[in-house]
Amino acid sequence: MDTHQIISALLIALAGGILQGMVAFGFGLFSVPLLLSVGFSMPMVLAISAICTVIQSLSGVHHLRHVVPWKEVWLSVVLRGVTLLLGIWVVQVLVNYPVFSLKFWIGLVMLLMTLLQAAWQPKPRPKLHSGWNVAAFLVSGFTGGLCSMGGPPLVLWVMAHDWPVDRTRAFLFASFMSLVPLQLAILYWTFGHDVLSGMMLGIALSPAVLLGSVIGLRIGGRFSKPILRKVAFLVLLAIALYSMYPQILRWMPAH
Repeated sequence: MDTHQIISALLIALAGGILQGMVAFGFGLFSVPLLLSVGFSMPMVLAISAICTVIQSLSGVHHLRHVVPWKEVWLSVVLRGVTLLLGIWVVQVLVNYPVFSLKFWIGLVMLLMTLLQAAWQPKPRPKLHSGWNVAAFLVSGFTGGLCSMGGPPLVLWVMAHDWPVDRTRAFLFASFMSLVPLQLAILYWTFGHDVLSGMMLGIALSPAVLLGSVIGLRIGGRFSKPILRKVAFLVLLAIALYSMYPQILRWMPAH
């Protein structure tokens, strides 16, 4: 790693922490394409994102430990663990593709996830049909293994419940945290040294992530949730399009 990569990773971790602190989601969506853009390999990026996510989530779970809905959390972990393997297998297939191709597909997934979250406004209810539970958790596991973007399906699922805010946040924090050990173990078994390096870098970046979270929480307290969500979606859409642009440019006919 050179100085430019280290400084860039610090700034990305700080900004990702701010976004997550503001709206309670988005660290992976924000950080993965940007870390790829500054030259980190896909296995390293997944490990960095996983470590930073678990550091943020541990703090949240400790703070909200009395309201964590563990029954729903463990159901999500079991189902997400099944498709997590499939997502990581797809990464293994794609890892040798050119970086601009990887960035395009990551950007496309990110674009679809962001648009889905922005467009879907379900009417909250006490309980969902079991089919929705299974679908949301399986998709979350796959996108989490593929590109560390397992959050959006969980956010959509939890938004469909009429839970209090603290229970909602506790579920998300606990779900994000609980699957990371399995994810890191499979990544290390699959990719080896790159994942270990990414884990060490993720730990080194943790002060920046935590500082960003504190800043994001303070910013979030000054604005309404609709405004914060609009800002977050605009930022994520811009990053998705930025990631897709080089590949789209290559597909355009030369003049």
